[in-house]
Amino acid sequence: MAQPLEGSAASRAELAGRRVDELRRRREDLANGVPPSTETVETSRRRAQQALERAEQAHEDSARRHLEAAQAHRRTAAAHEQAALEAGDGNAGTHQDAAAYHRDEAQRHEHAAAVDFQRAHDDAERSGPRLGQQQRAVD
Repeated sequence: MAQPLEGSAASRAELAGRRVDELRRRREDLANGVPPSTETVETSRRRAQQALERAEQAHEDSARRHLEAAQAHRRTAAAHEQAALEAGDGNAGTHQDAAAYHRDEAQRHEHAAAVDFQRAHDDAERSGPRLGQQQRAVD
């Protein structure tokens, strides 16, 4: 069976499924009195770090999609404004209303992008240095 593309919804679902299995095994170990080891503690810390990094990436990706949507709305608003100029008295009002709607939507998406970029920044601050950066600092 083919492996899902890295970063795709299928690969994220597969990763989540493996993590659920891992947590289930660890919970069973703890319930059976198996104490945490240095390795399981480090694995847990690494998994938490990876989750924060995935959240940061998801917020950044979402912000970029919002900016793309805002650009599309601004282009559509401009097209409606041009159509209003060419429509004369006929449908000019309808095109102006549509242009206003698309400008409002562009602003809404730009605001959502700003929120997502802030959330990505917050995730980055919570996660601290990246795993690779920590390793280089130790070397």
